[in-house]
Amino acid sequence: MTQNILTIWWGKKNKTPYGKLSAKTAVDTPVNIAYRKMLNHVCICHFCKKMFHEQRSLPTLKCYGVLLPLFLVLSGCLAIPIKPSVNKMKEIHTVLVVPVESPPLEVIPDLIETRFPVYNQYQYQSMPYSIFLEKKIYKNPGGVLIAGLVSKDDSVPVTDLHQTSASMEKSASLEPATSLSENWSPTFVLAQEAVSQLNGDRVKAVLSKQYYRLRIASGERNANLGNWHDAIGQWYNQSMASVDYRQPDLEHVDAVLEVGIETYRIFDVQTSLQVLIKLIDPNTGQVIGRNSAKTFSVEDSPKTLFSREAEKFKQLMTEMGAQLVARGFSGLGLPLNVSVQLFQPAPVDN
Repeated sequence: MTQNILTIWWGKKNKTPYGKLSAKTAVDTPVNIAYRKMLNHVCICHFCKKMFHEQRSLPTLKCYGVLLPLFLVLSGCLAIPIKPSVNKMKEIHTVLVVPVESPPLEVIPDLIETRFPVYNQYQYQSMPYSIFLEKKIYKNPGGVLIAGLVSKDDSVPVTDLHQTSASMEKSASLEPATSLSENWSPTFVLAQEAVSQLNGDRVKAVLSKQYYRLRIASGERNANLGNWHDAIGQWYNQSMASVDYRQPDLEHVDAVLEVGIETYRIFDVQTSLQVLIKLIDPNTGQVIGRNSAKTFSVEDSPKTLFSREAEKFKQLMTEMGAQLVARGFSGLGLPLNVSVQLFQPAPVDN
């Protein structure tokens, strides 16, 4: 019978001896089979998110063997797609495109090791990073917001995002797009791309002057990416719109298209992006269409992507996003006014 060897090392720095505990567990026992059945889709997603986002050591190349399986599991925690009926799509002639608030970018290994190579040394890797570093959202040159580690004498400016008041933390809202003008937001770019692809003889698309602000509790709009992914999943999985699109100051349209992102990550030289699209009936608030698409690129390293005000990174996100938006529209049955150049990496199955 196949055996799993579980080895646990106990000990702290400068303390001896190190204890070793070995346990052999038969993988095909009735207990193991029952336990595996308990790990349903929701439980796995919750466990992996907590395990990944609460790590205490620097996420370096040494962690790849552990982190990669988590990435694969985390990609499947979204609600099933919804395709509108053909008759419903024939009624749509005007669309308001609303960008959803973007999460900060995730970069692994953390860029602190590029700015301060000393933190890649063993004595720092073996200690909790909280002793000498803080996890913050900071602005990289070019306005790209990144969730990562910063030191007290760091060169990157920390961004203090506007927190939701206690009275508003339980509801989503539309906020002026100009309030985020100092930062580069990928969903704003994707929303503009969506308008370009939709505008034609059959459909007129309008870009909203407001963006959908995610529902994140007061004090939790920070570098803890678990908070962002929870809010994004909550927004995407809802069957009714959280915002009343019948407001008099909004465009009167046949449908509202909300464009958001979930996976937004650089993992060594692999850049990943997942685009989420929701189509809403503004009169009823009902979500009549919903799907997601993702892809990746392995062309450049973070150092190359973020040079010259992050020009290559922004271009890469625009190209990847344009293809994903087109795939999303195709899945919903929306007409495309422009042809989108195929992006080189193959799409990832949802």
